[in-house]
Amino acid sequence: MYLSRSHIVWALAGLACVASAYVLWPRQAATDAERRALAEGRTIIVYWDRHSGHEHEARMRLIDEFNERQSEVYVRGVAVGFNALMEKTLTSTAGHAPPDVQSIDSTFLAQLAPQGIFRPLDDLIAEEPSLHREKFFPFCWDMVFYSGHVWGIPTTTDSYCLLWNKAAFRKAGLDPERPPRTLQELTDYAAKLTIRGETGEIEQMGFLPWLPWDLTHMWGALFGGEWFNYATGRAEIAQDEHLRAAYEWQQSFAYDPGAKEQLPYAMDPERIEAFSKGFGEYFSASNPFYSGKVAMIAEGEWQVTFIPKYAPGLDWGVAPIPQPEGAPPLSYGPAAVVDVIPSTARHPEAAKKFLRWFYSPRPNGGTSPASDYTFEIHNIATRRDEAVQERFVADPKFRVFVNELLTKPVASMPNMPVSLYMMDQIERQRSRVVFRRSTPEQALRDAEAMTNRALDRVRALMARGGGPAGGKTP
Repeated sequence: MYLSRSHIVWALAGLACVASAYVLWPRQAATDAERRALAEGRTIIVYWDRHSGHEHEARMRLIDEFNERQSEVYVRGVAVGFNALMEKTLTSTAGHAPPDVQSIDSTFLAQLAPQGIFRPLDDLIAEEPSLHREKFFPFCWDMVFYSGHVWGIPTTTDSYCLLWNKAAFRKAGLDPERPPRTLQELTDYAAKLTIRGETGEIEQMGFLPWLPWDLTHMWGALFGGEWFNYATGRAEIAQDEHLRAAYEWQQSFAYDPGAKEQLPYAMDPERIEAFSKGFGEYFSASNPFYSGKVAMIAEGEWQVTFIPKYAPGLDWGVAPIPQPEGAPPLSYGPAAVVDVIPSTARHPEAAKKFLRWFYSPRPNGGTSPASDYTFEIHNIATRRDEAVQERFVADPKFRVFVNELLTKPVASMPNMPVSLYMMDQIERQRSRVVFRRSTPEQALRDAEAMTNRALDRVRALMARGGGPAGGKTP
């Protein structure tokens, strides 16, 4: 989804009535604690959390700590969640009733910062040594620094690895302690791990590249391709042989109607969607990996927490995702969650005071609240010295995810104003290729044309509005 004129009009006009009910809450005290804070002369600020559930609860425990440790600022935490976060942010900012500080996905930041939605944080970054550029993983810093300014502070990030079911390996005669190390081994293992019933129905899938997430962008990068050219500021993918090979490889997981014999791990295209979606909720014991319906998956570090919760008896391992032979070693960290201050926030200095506390080490060499939060929700810290804390790397499985970011260059989503739109296009084209409604070559041409067309429209809007160029692109 790119930020077109119609998108802005819809967000500002179509959500006006929702905004009045959702956003324009009373700024005065709403609880006894807030009334006491006002009586003490504190400034009450509102924090929008894009997380919910146990992740928001972890954030609130730290917000409560901040509120108790000082007497100048009181933070009201609100779980906004991910759904419609873009629209809520646009509407609240345009209505001059935004939160004072909020968390948002870095892919959203790349789209919204060029529109003047957020304040640059250069002064805060310069004042705080713990927030200097060299502290962060370079790919995380690139997500918030462009057009000469820092627009947000990276809080958490992710890394993807290969997970495998050791019991399924044993049943297939594979060494349960020896995961595939090359892409060829991955497909060989997928063939051995795919089990069909008497009627030919797949009972256990060895591997499916887009289950549980469509990771077409990741596969293209791991094959050695480049989805965006920062030097030219364009998508130049139509002739990229590595991206074409990545599409062809994913296509191999569906039957080829012109082949005399099908690959042992390939599936009838008409049954792919049902197989991908027919095993219940992701956050449940019926998750296809937890239930043994899929033997290998590409997943993130949060599974170190999820699997003991939803599948405590699962015997599983984690290893780097195999790449084609000859491809440069890469890891995959697609995005980050970042804290930002809206441009029309009423109390930006009070918001900075909270952020300064959240990201700074506690007195006497203690860990930062940001590090504590990241550990609590089992994501990866965005600053290297925090990512290697003993509590993160003591778990041997979690350590594999962290080491991917520490030891290899990291491929991420393109940091430019239509990155989410581009992801939608390359994933849509992947589906067309798998179902043989398009060739890999045509799919790349279509994704390139649509991305550049959207990018041109957004840049034209930014030029008329006088906003920064956005992303790392000029």
